[in-house]
Amino acid sequence: MYHVEIVFLMSRRLALFSCLVSFLFLLGASHPLWHFETLEEPDLITPTDSRNAVHEGEWAAYKQTPVKTYCEHGFAYDNENDFIAIPECSDYNQYTIDITIRQNSDWSTIIHTIETNFDNLIFFQFSPNGKYFLALEANIEIFRTSDWTQVFSGDMYETDGSYYPAYDVSWSGDGERLVISNGNNGGKMYEGPDWTEVTGTTSNGYYVAHHPTEDTLWYMTREGAISEYELQDVPLVGKSWVQVQNYNALYNQTGLMTISSDGEWVAVHTSYDSIVVFSTSSFDVELTTDGLFPVFSSSNTHLLFQTYSGYQIYSSQWWSKTSEINESPGSRYYQSHSLSSNDDEIITFTDGRYYGDFSLTGIKPDSDEDGVVDDADLCSGTPEEENSDIHGCAPSQKDTDEDGVNDRDDICPKTPVPSSVDTTGCSEAQLLDSDEDGVSDSDDQCPNTPLDEYGNIHGCSSSQRDVDGDGFSDLIDTCPLHDVVECPNVITWEPNIEPVEDTDDYGTPVWSSNSDYFATIENANTVHILDTDFTLKYEIINQLMDTYYSDILWLPDGNSILLLWSNSTYLDSSCGYSMYLLSDIENPTHNTISTNCDYLRSYAINPSGDELAVSIFSYYDYSGKLITVDLSTGIQVFENEDYFPQQMEYSHDGTTLIGSSSGSILMWDTTDGYLLRSKNLDSIKTFHQSPDGDWLIVSTDWEIKLYSFNTLIFKDALSLERTTAEDSYTSLDGLSLSRNGNLIYASIYESRYTSEETFRNVSLHTYMITDSNDLQFLTNSSSVNESRWMVASISPDETMAIVRINSVDGFTLWNRDSDGDGLIDSIDECPGTNLNVEVNQRGCGGVQLDDDNDGLANFEDLCPDSPDGIATDENGCTDQQVDEDFDGVCNQDAPSKGPSNCSGRDQCPGSLSGIVIDSNGCGWAQQDSDGDGIVNVDDQCEDTEIAGDADENGCDRKQRDSDLDSVNDYWDDCEATPSGELIDEAGCSDSQVDSDADSVCNLDASGSGPSNCTSVDRCPNTGLNESVDENGCSWNQRDDDGDGIFNKFDLCPNTLADSVAPNGCSTWQMDSDGDGVYDANDECANTGPNQIANAKGCSDQQYELKGAGSDENLLTSNMLVWVAGVVVVVLIGLIMMRRKENDGFEEAPSIEYPQYATRGAMRDGMEWIEYPSGSQQWFYRDPSTQQWVHRK
Repeated sequence: MYHVEIVFLMSRRLALFSCLVSFLFLLGASHPLWHFETLEEPDLITPTDSRNAVHEGEWAAYKQTPVKTYCEHGFAYDNENDFIAIPECSDYNQYTIDITIRQNSDWSTIIHTIETNFDNLIFFQFSPNGKYFLALEANIEIFRTSDWTQVFSGDMYETDGSYYPAYDVSWSGDGERLVISNGNNGGKMYEGPDWTEVTGTTSNGYYVAHHPTEDTLWYMTREGAISEYELQDVPLVGKSWVQVQNYNALYNQTGLMTISSDGEWVAVHTSYDSIVVFSTSSFDVELTTDGLFPVFSSSNTHLLFQTYSGYQIYSSQWWSKTSEINESPGSRYYQSHSLSSNDDEIITFTDGRYYGDFSLTGIKPDSDEDGVVDDADLCSGTPEEENSDIHGCAPSQKDTDEDGVNDRDDICPKTPVPSSVDTTGCSEAQLLDSDEDGVSDSDDQCPNTPLDEYGNIHGCSSSQRDVDGDGFSDLIDTCPLHDVVECPNVITWEPNIEPVEDTDDYGTPVWSSNSDYFATIENANTVHILDTDFTLKYEIINQLMDTYYSDILWLPDGNSILLLWSNSTYLDSSCGYSMYLLSDIENPTHNTISTNCDYLRSYAINPSGDELAVSIFSYYDYSGKLITVDLSTGIQVFENEDYFPQQMEYSHDGTTLIGSSSGSILMWDTTDGYLLRSKNLDSIKTFHQSPDGDWLIVSTDWEIKLYSFNTLIFKDALSLERTTAEDSYTSLDGLSLSRNGNLIYASIYESRYTSEETFRNVSLHTYMITDSNDLQFLTNSSSVNESRWMVASISPDETMAIVRINSVDGFTLWNRDSDGDGLIDSIDECPGTNLNVEVNQRGCGGVQLDDDNDGLANFEDLCPDSPDGIATDENGCTDQQVDEDFDGVCNQDAPSKGPSNCSGRDQCPGSLSGIVIDSNGCGWAQQDSDGDGIVNVDDQCEDTEIAGDADENGCDRKQRDSDLDSVNDYWDDCEATPSGELIDEAGCSDSQVDSDADSVCNLDASGSGPSNCTSVDRCPNTGLNESVDENGCSWNQRDDDGDGIFNKFDLCPNTLADSVAPNGCSTWQMDSDGDGVYDANDECANTGPNQIANAKGCSDQQYELKGAGSDENLLTSNMLVWVAGVVVVVLIGLIMMRRKENDGFEEAPSIEYPQYATRGAMRDGMEWIEYPSGSQQWFYRDPSTQQWVHRK
């Protein structure tokens, strides 16, 4: 409560204070003495003309044109006329340079060619206003761009014949002055329009920059000295360059100078491959960063430069990075990039795959980072986690079946139009999927797919498919793609780096499906078809002009070959195929696939061999597409302009075409070209289907991943065995599958760089798909050192592996090591060795070894420890190992029959030599003629009758007399008769049937004994010579009065009572104190022996003691009664007093407690409250229970 009051008071005071401050503020704002000037925001750097500022963010390539030239000089760009100039040498042997001029809007068209006598160029560039073009080496040539007339020709020689090469050039902004610096007395200076050489500066600087709008020059020496010159009107001299300022830079900040179009900054490309930006007003450093060839934007707002991984753009307002472009950069030796005139495009000139191959590439803004430039992006704002098609649209931005649900969320992608669908994009008919295989019943060709399997697009799982038609489903077929009895299972292949003769010009071999032939391209226009002996069987020479063969495809029957070709001139864009039948090799069929096709990116033939799928690309519109062609007619089946996959395969059943593009797996229905599925897997280098069609194996640069083929659900991943050293590198260069699909062969490149050496090698690694569908590393081949790459081509039947290695000229033929033990099959004497088993020089290890040297490996040797020099049978056993007593009967545990061919099973393994034995290998002494388990030599009782009853002597109960009483045990009723006693006919003596010798037989007597006892003895322990009755009991053993006490111990033999003492007497028969009165009538039980008792058994002394005891008891009883009375009176008095006291006082009033939530005030460490207020009733809060407690 106090707290609330304090807060309330504080709130009122704060409110009052706020009002006061507000009033003073208003007063101050209106008072003229307190008026503050409004601070103006700093001006942002704005373009100097109407052109746009540079995009800040992501960029992407959108067009490309190949350029064939053997002159490595880059290109020059003209901001004013939008021209591009490229020095070209069309032939490797061409010694002079031609400069082709193109319009930036149409790279494929050359509008002019400048033929020069230059064999090299140091500088070639347009003037800032685009009016002139300069070509410079030792000679200087200037051309007017309006008609490409040469307006000047000179050289870099001085009048004295000395030569100083050019290091830098710079133009005035109007293009009428050219300055060439060479480190000698200002270099060269020319002025238009007649381009006469004029007197320049006296600077010895190597690098120069001309102010775009002023007559100001800056020179820089290699040491960092900077001199500023101005063109002034000097008295008596006239116009002359005057040094007006000196600056200093560091030696590592010097290099080629580039000036912004407003003259505010100079960017220097240093010899240390870094960029330094200076302010021209003070030459203070504004930016230092790694980079090459800086270029200012036309608007002066940004700086573009090249890095080792691409390009970067910096804002000139804050000198911070605004864009990083990871496109392949150009050469570090010449400028290969520029911004277009309106700053909305970056033009690059980059190396191709082969010598002489270059490309012009256009790069534009890509705001949503989907790889499609904004100008061509039909779907802006593509989500970052999705991949888009070539139109910039991700699955979530498309609705292919037009059912109102985007492709990403549509689980029923081919909904018929019109149909009503739910939120998942499925119509009612599509939702019915009885076997839950993901295919609706209306489309399901295999309606009973097991729940633990996935079906293809027609609802058929691997247990329901039989691709090779051999009667075994793909699930259980060990070779599901080939109708063969057994699939090979080669673990690895060992290198043989000896090149095959005359194969150095051959490309990668491509095998026919039946492994009879392989085809290879030689020199782009000749195809050789060879057999497995490398004998040339067919030669195909290209018959089409201006084309070259790019790829080879065998048709599935192995009797036809398809050769893909492209046009060899970049001005003509066409591609197609030629089909050759081996039986009619001279009459091929040619078909053009497209006339807008610069190269074929990927291709595939369906399993039936009647359809070709190709992915083509055109430089003209910088786009690609997927096309399928009917090979029987050459007619296009379908096309997809959204994608041009980098790899393609048909599913083994031919129902699906699979492709990969930009990290996504794409699947099309081959019946109508419908895109069934698109899923981003992050990174894909290659992919392969498992032969059973259940799995998709995907490789990246260093990882192998396993996905379910039908659902693309990730299952497992395995990284390469990579070293952790920082100076090492490992990559996966190629992948293939074994014929049975259990093994994966991976070509691996490894490198390591140290200060002492460079280590490079290639090897073949083998991985396995386990029964639990996990990936497991098995082994790797030996390494081939000093090699950067390898391409392995394994024949389908896995009998040959042809490998190209960069360090070997020609094919190498690797050797099979089927069991992966390190020994090739041709010398391996023990095929099938388990992995990770150490082997000897014969290729044998573990159970394959022959420890006893008998010619049989341990795993097949039934007697692996046979002694040397003794004959063994086919199982590796000697006679002694199978018949140790040499009796011709095999040992019980004999694993074989030995060279002597023993038989049977020896029941008597220790038979002596020379004795007659039976079929069990036993002589008479070892036999058991009566079958009692005791051999004859030890059997004392022949012809034993009772089975299993014989003792160690071979005697049964009929043959034994254990107690030697002349009655054998079988008939002896008393088997343990003491020695020497007479017996009856049952073998029993008197002591065995009448133990107390009272002529009355024992209760359990087996006979009557020689004395012929009678009856049954009820008292078996009668004393010697005592008379007994017919029950065998003497007088001492009876209880005549029936009181339970034997006569021998009964002191009262005629007791009639039921209850007696242990002596047999009742109380009527006993006088315990001997006073002459039986205990039953004795009132004084302990009368002394010297006292005289009366008829009640009491003496006078006992009467006296009895009277005294009665008086004491009476007194005690009276006292107890008196005390009890006093206690009762006291209690009554107390009760009465209490009543009177209660009547004298009013009842105490009830206490009202405060509510639990009521707050009090802290005092002395406790919370107190007066409740109700003013009542003087004080409460404190119990710290343990938090309840209010009255202070009393």
